[in-house]
Amino acid sequence: MKAYYFANKTCRTCKGLWPKVEKLMKENNVELEYIDIEEKPEISGQMLVFSVPTLVFVDGENRELTRFYRNFGMMEVQAFIDRYISIMNS
Repeated sequence: MKAYYFANKTCRTCKGLWPKVEKLMKENNVELEYIDIEEKPEISGQMLVFSVPTLVFVDGENRELTRFYRNFGMMEVQAFIDRYISIMNS
């Protein structure tokens, strides 16, 4: 599983959430990539990201598993990771 964090430099919510997302992904051993939507608009377009911050989880074949956008908390992200890991381990 991999996560993409879509943000831009002027978004205060994006800046505030990034360290929390980064920490959570490290704790759960999930690969994380930061994508600035202004620097890489083609990736944002391909992933259909229209608002920031957006956190997109994909599987090993780069198929989307789920996404969180705008207002989301680390508890709901952790709950998704826990569910995914339990399903993959069963």
